[in-house]
Amino acid sequence: MPHIPFDLVAEILCRLRVKCLLRFRCVCKSWNSLIAKDLKFAKKHLCVSITRHHLIATTYIPSKQFSVLSYPLDFLQLNSIFTTKAINHEYYSLIHPNYYRTLVTSCDGLLCFAINRQLALLWNPSIRKLKRLPSLEFSPREHGYTTYAFGYDPFIDNYKVVFVSCYYFEYEGIHMKGCKTQVNIYTLGTHSWRRTKDFPSMIPYDESGIIVSGTVNWLAYSRVPGKLSRAIFSLDLGKECYEEISQPNYGMPDKLTLGMMRDICLCIFSHSLSLRAFTNVWLMKEYGIKESWVKLIRLRFPTFCDSSYFLPKIVYVSEDDNHVLLLFREDHTLNWVFYNSKNDTAKSLKIKEDLKLIESKVYVESLISP
Repeated sequence: MPHIPFDLVAEILCRLRVKCLLRFRCVCKSWNSLIAKDLKFAKKHLCVSITRHHLIATTYIPSKQFSVLSYPLDFLQLNSIFTTKAINHEYYSLIHPNYYRTLVTSCDGLLCFAINRQLALLWNPSIRKLKRLPSLEFSPREHGYTTYAFGYDPFIDNYKVVFVSCYYFEYEGIHMKGCKTQVNIYTLGTHSWRRTKDFPSMIPYDESGIIVSGTVNWLAYSRVPGKLSRAIFSLDLGKECYEEISQPNYGMPDKLTLGMMRDICLCIFSHSLSLRAFTNVWLMKEYGIKESWVKLIRLRFPTFCDSSYFLPKIVYVSEDDNHVLLLFREDHTLNWVFYNSKNDTAKSLKIKEDLKLIESKVYVESLISP
């Protein structure tokens, strides 16, 4: 080893899995410093491991403990990912164990959890590091809700958590006439939240914002004379200004959900709940360019599911667009389905673990510290 240039050592090590690297920290001081403290090395390792996807699932059963499980995700074996026992990540909680944690999203190996309206935390299960974010100082309203977003900001080469608090006002009977928002941003490495511009006459209604290309994107209602219309609204993290994003030509869907695919592309799921129920998966190849919207696949659900199922959650689509991992919720029971869009066949996947009230995301192992 003394005869190998250290730069070459770093090139070799960055191709190893995190589990191996954590063990190799004890080889010598220079290796420990490289693996544990060198941010440049952590980013280089992330670029190599970006293709090593995992399915991470959080479960909460009132009679049992909150748990975080993961499965290796490879589209060549997508229909059998649950045949092996899941990796149970030890969750070092800084809060009461009975609190339910909402998995907001995953970005570069960091998981963002929303604990309640005023508390969130970041956790890297690969290196077992957790950070509790500063408590938000605001007064929650009775008629309203909160939503989080988390992701990478390329303008400052750092990660941000965005928090939106919405509350309704000016009621006429049971009909809401208006909505106020409060938007706060937390930048990793700082010690407090920072208030930024509120939503301009838009009402976000999606579960969480999607951060892509330095913007946070929400599905929102735009108030027009006589009705509310659906829109995609974005906040530019660098300029901190809002704009509306053009939508694909998907007609009049019953429901829309927003997401991110290929790690860098905004996508939208257009659901039809008619007798011939289906979901179209749209992908925006170039962010902000309407002409770059393409329809990847069309899922026809009556071929493999009962009408009593709730809307499916599309967890993962393979690089060749032929294989899809779906999650169905029926009451408190979860059903996983492997769907081959090329020949319109589906397979129900059996799970060894007792997974209920589940949330799942795709993540990659990394050395990035929260």
